[in-house]
Amino acid sequence: MKKTLIGSLLLLILLPVWAQKRNDPEKFRLIHSDKLYMSKLDSGQILELNGNVHFYYGDTQFKSDRALILDGPKIARLSGRVAVSNDSLNLVADSLAYYRIPQILNLGGRVRITQTTAEGNTRWYQGDYGIYDQANDTFTTWSNVRAYDQQENAQSSCGYAFWDRRAGYSYLIESPVVSAGTTDILTVKADKMEFFEQERKLIATFNVDVRSGEYHATSDFLIYFSEEEKAVFIGEPRFDNPFANAEAKEFQIWFKDRKPTQAVLMDSCYVRFSSKEDLPRTNWVKAQNVILNFAGDEIRDFTAENEVSYYFVQDQEGNKDYFINTATGEYLEAKFSEDNELQIMNMRGGIKGSYKFKNDS
Repeated sequence: MKKTLIGSLLLLILLPVWAQKRNDPEKFRLIHSDKLYMSKLDSGQILELNGNVHFYYGDTQFKSDRALILDGPKIARLSGRVAVSNDSLNLVADSLAYYRIPQILNLGGRVRITQTTAEGNTRWYQGDYGIYDQANDTFTTWSNVRAYDQQENAQSSCGYAFWDRRAGYSYLIESPVVSAGTTDILTVKADKMEFFEQERKLIATFNVDVRSGEYHATSDFLIYFSEEEKAVFIGEPRFDNPFANAEAKEFQIWFKDRKPTQAVLMDSCYVRFSSKEDLPRTNWVKAQNVILNFAGDEIRDFTAENEVSYYFVQDQEGNKDYFINTATGEYLEAKFSEDNELQIMNMRGGIKGSYKFKNDS
């Protein structure tokens, strides 16, 4: 114990001088180590620390079970319960190699980076491996990647993630999945996802797949505005639920509590629907613009305008007669009951159409 204390005192005296002598911008300051050993080689001095290691390089704090400080190549190697903190950032891993000249931290084994914002919100990324570029304030992690954002109430997974803290930008690749919410969960899948923190905007590219309850939407490209709870789908977008499916050149969908409340379809719209839930979708509407309004998991009504055409079949049931109605016009509206049964269908503006009734004679 006496030897260790003497070694610590000598280290506290010699190391600051050692750093200043070499004009090292990252001043080393040892706080604690159960054991320490110093040796000198042709390539420079080596400091070995064991047990409850705690030291600083500049304003960055390092903790671990073991550490090896190589003065010549300016490398620090840490292992066992590694923890690094600086400002609002915390890093943990099983092992770490810190290259002081480029200010790069290579991390391995149960890597996690955590940021706490001034508002108290937490964001973290974790994976099997990671690299933190301290000079540029960027973090890269790969293999079994997970992430969480408290402000967005969202979690994600992928194979590879990059986070630029300074720019407020991150992207996920290799089968990324983002899930938002706790009870009514909105899930997004795509080939690549990008998040812009300042705009609170998510961009998903290629093979986009979005699900919320019984609603399912696909497209090549998605922009989701978290502040507005609005999603824009471009590139052969398609929308499905148990009652209807729709296609158009562009979709704009608004959400509330992760559930769709309204969908606006633009350009070459085609909606197929059934008169009752889970029946064949034999009815259809075509138009340049369509607006669908939702309540829970059901469509309550829709309107269509500009170059409208539709086809509707009413089956014989109760006091209802069988008929087929086809028509074209400028405007169409339809309303549905709480049981998703068609109640009203009205058209106006240059109507041309026909009714075909079943002939029982």
